[in-house]
Amino acid sequence: MTSGRNTRSTLRAQLVQAGRTQWLDVGCGNNIEPGFQRMDTYPVTSFPMRQRRGYIRSDILKLTDRRAASLGAFDVVRLQHVFEHFTYEDGGKVLKNCAKLLKTDGIILITVPDLKVHIRRYLRDQYKASSGFRSWAQERVPEDSPNSFYFAMFAHSWPHEQHKWCYDYEGLRYQLEACGEFKSIRHLSFKNPLASYPFTHNRPDEDVCAMAVKR
Repeated sequence: MTSGRNTRSTLRAQLVQAGRTQWLDVGCGNNIEPGFQRMDTYPVTSFPMRQRRGYIRSDILKLTDRRAASLGAFDVVRLQHVFEHFTYEDGGKVLKNCAKLLKTDGIILITVPDLKVHIRRYLRDQYKASSGFRSWAQERVPEDSPNSFYFAMFAHSWPHEQHKWCYDYEGLRYQLEACGEFKSIRHLSFKNPLASYPFTHNRPDEDVCAMAVKR
């Protein structure tokens, strides 16, 4: 018998088996993952013709009840490396608007950079040892920058796509509980049998993922 990740019944596999395949990727950017409809604020014309199908231009922060109703209800709403781009205050509004797009017992997946991971990297001077993060950070800060500058890149990102809040799992749980729209809130580590790349985690070495169910 084969063992390992390929034999696990991941969340994605369970949803497909149950016929729950209405999935929405909020704040998708240029990410195009099979099975997902996509939502962002970019004009549809900014995408090649072949990528326009399934794209919804809408601002999740400003989503009205009428607009939400016109889009229908989804089995899954996912935010991957999106939620940290909203302030704490706006984060609550985003969650309530995501709830408008979910069926009862629909699932929200929120994946963000884990503050605990980045603090450990900072305290151990490990940013420059991480080639992926280092190359991204050096697009803004000089190569010889101190470790604090690299940590600031995690905390603040780019001016046009700023990180406006930092989260660990406890912070995500706090926001989801305060929203009042979700139940069964849980931490979904990448070692969890339900987890898979890229459905739940797209940066497993630095992600924290929270999963919850619409009331």
